[in-house]
Amino acid sequence: MPRACGGRPKTEELSETMKRLSTSPYREILSAWRRFTAAAHADGTVSRKHKELIAVAISVVKGCERCISYHVRSAMGAGATTDEITEAAFVAVIMDGGPALAHMGAVLAAIEAHGEEET
Repeated sequence: MPRACGGRPKTEELSETMKRLSTSPYREILSAWRRFTAAAHADGTVSRKHKELIAVAISVVKGCERCISYHVRSAMGAGATTDEITEAAFVAVIMDGGPALAHMGAVLAAIEAHGEEET
């Protein structure tokens, strides 16, 4: 699993940050963000699975390992296969080249880690 400093999984670190923000004076901003993302990720003309695959690719281009881990897990939860996730990540490599290719390890690690969560 992609790891943060101190060996904690990046998705756990992200979750802890969200918990801290949800009890802070900025909780209303976080709440508005969560409502927006839930609406944007909901099934519509484009399925949630495909939206998550798009998010995986964007996360790779942006180089955000927390985002990669989060969206790989979400894509798997929406029914995406390992091959679909990997192919979506390679689309990012087409668009961003070497910098995106450097993040493929984070994608593969997230697939492994989040695949293990299901067993």
